[in-house]
Amino acid sequence: MAADRTPRAPHEQYRLADIPVDDAWVRKNNESLAEVRRLQWSAGILGVIVLAAAVGLLVYSGFEAWAWIVAAMAGVFAIGCLAMIGYIPRKMGSMQRTYATSELVPAIIAEVRPRGVTLLALVDRAVDRSAGSLPALVARTCGPIAGHEARVGERVPCVAVVGNRSARGSDNLYQFISPMPVAWATSDQAALRRLEKEIPPGEWERLRQNLDRVKDVSAVPTSLLPLD
Repeated sequence: MAADRTPRAPHEQYRLADIPVDDAWVRKNNESLAEVRRLQWSAGILGVIVLAAAVGLLVYSGFEAWAWIVAAMAGVFAIGCLAMIGYIPRKMGSMQRTYATSELVPAIIAEVRPRGVTLLALVDRAVDRSAGSLPALVARTCGPIAGHEARVGERVPCVAVVGNRSARGSDNLYQFISPMPVAWATSDQAALRRLEKEIPPGEWERLRQNLDRVKDVSAVPTSLLPLD
């Protein structure tokens, strides 16, 4: 009986789903993974440029003492940049784990643009749901999504990738939430239909009723707009 009174961990309160993840499909279609690669390239290029500048400064100064000090500082910064190449993907974790541990949420195509679409998703900012729900709208722009029509109103099951929780740890809020389409993980249409049905109809309807607020959501710096 004591075990029944033990509060569940926040993560266990979320709606998780059985999502098949095709690694080859992810590498080809998942824009979040592409963003990680761009960050890795940026960190590597910046590190190399800073190291080259430090060496150039030493040679130009004739290896003066002050130049060694500046070069040492630049070297530390460059090493930090290069270390980020390995740290970024480890921090993010594998896509299998991300899909398995992120909450299944509804998203709808709210805008169709020349080179892609804007998704509007209904998410919950609360870390610990036993303290109450904190619904919000979040927007994300992306390219065309394989497996979905590029039309306003198209339902796109997603997982909510969360992060940047308050440093105080007492706000019970996620400051960053990004919807990641399930269609970036698999081309299995049967799985997409199953996951769409696992989201309650009331959530899809609430999201549909707020489609006209997509510009308001996009105007917020975090693209995250709390709902009343």
